[in-house]
Amino acid sequence: MRETRKERRVRYLLLFICISFTTGALYYKYSKQIINPPLVTVLHQSLNKKDNPIIVLAKKQENNYILAEYEVQIEDNYLFQTRRSIILDRKPTMISLDKESKGVWVKIDGQWNYFTSDFELATRSTEYRDRNTGEPSNLTTIKEDGRTIVQLGDKQLDVGESRNNQLFSLSKDGSLWLVITEQEIIISTIEN
Repeated sequence: MRETRKERRVRYLLLFICISFTTGALYYKYSKQIINPPLVTVLHQSLNKKDNPIIVLAKKQENNYILAEYEVQIEDNYLFQTRRSIILDRKPTMISLDKESKGVWVKIDGQWNYFTSDFELATRSTEYRDRNTGEPSNLTTIKEDGRTIVQLGDKQLDVGESRNNQLFSLSKDGSLWLVITEQEIIISTIEN
């Protein structure tokens, strides 16, 4: 049985509609995935090579938002060792240190929530929230050959090709830095 010209056109039209629908659905699915870099604060800066810095990250992991405390193992190739973590109910939008304790403040749904050093939710006045971001103010960003170079006083820190969102000093002497980009977390060093 031969296929008529009309049947062939209908078959091609249905094939075109299926391919267009599938392509549109895939585009819609993947275009909605917005990369949200983690929220970071430095809980403890390293004083020397034997003293490991401690950071707190609020990030999305799989389908949950987590708040986690990590110790950056300097002598173990900058391995992030989890000290404690909790699952948050909703998406965090900001993170900040406490002025007097080792706790952290996390802004969720426009409201600041205080978590103790054991990551237990506690009631505390927001006047204890440290409003400093921890990012240095004396840095300049230079774009050179597609790479981003951050000028820190008389030293330069090459953070690669991706656009950096945040930069945190992990050491008191400024030799160890945490760079948060759109896609990754980088530990970078500057020789003194």
